[in-house]
Amino acid sequence: MIKLFLIFFILFKSILFSKEVLVFAPLPMTNKSEVYDNFYPMIKSLEKKLNKKIIFFYSENYENILEQFSKAQIDIAYLGPLPYLKLQEEYTYIEPLVHFKDKDNNVYYTCSLVKFIKSEKIEKVALTQALSTCGYLSVNSLLNNKLENYKYKFLGKHDEVALGIIRGDFDIGGIKTSIAKEYYHLGLEEITKTENLPGFVLVGNKKTLKEEELTELQNIILNTNQEEYSTWGKDIKYGVEKAFDKDYDKLREMLKNINISTEDNFYDK
Repeated sequence: MIKLFLIFFILFKSILFSKEVLVFAPLPMTNKSEVYDNFYPMIKSLEKKLNKKIIFFYSENYENILEQFSKAQIDIAYLGPLPYLKLQEEYTYIEPLVHFKDKDNNVYYTCSLVKFIKSEKIEKVALTQALSTCGYLSVNSLLNNKLENYKYKFLGKHDEVALGIIRGDFDIGGIKTSIAKEYYHLGLEEITKTENLPGFVLVGNKKTLKEEELTELQNIILNTNQEEYSTWGKDIKYGVEKAFDKDYDKLREMLKNINISTEDNFYDK
């Protein structure tokens, strides 16, 4: 009788503490509506297959997303390689689940150093965010570790960097190559780009989700057929590949020799 009671108690406790509402946070690469449209089809699909409600957590600040994840307020997140590594340094309850492929079936991406066409001046540099892989880290590398010789300002989203250069507010800047291409018709031009970087990753929070829940989520996405994922947003519609922590070892080595600035080094008058 006692054994039977214990079994029922364990089952009840499992049901009681199983999360019925999950919180998903994507990095704010572009404006809020575009980010929402990009992930909405995938989220609706996961809701149906997991039989759980999934709500969006949107923040324009990378650090805020990482902070809320580490406080167990976010269950699933879409992170770039640098945010992933920075979060993992302080919070070990992060599980890489899947990478999203691009249209060429690759799970890596590049960051471009861009300028306005025919512009040769380099004085002001537009950066995304301190924790953006295409921000200080990549731009400094593409400038042969001489970014500190220029005036730079953190603008936030990738599209804001592109538009800041096109308007003439900045001379050069760093953004994701796929986003840069969307502005070529407005006069944006690539100067150079990084080597292949490990792709963006969907991660789960091991403090809020049980191991079997993380495995279920991962398997659902990995087993999604092409007909379905082709309806997802433009950044995640070409398929997925299982992600591993070791995928980021090369970037870990890069970070050992750099101190990433978190503040602008000049201010408008």
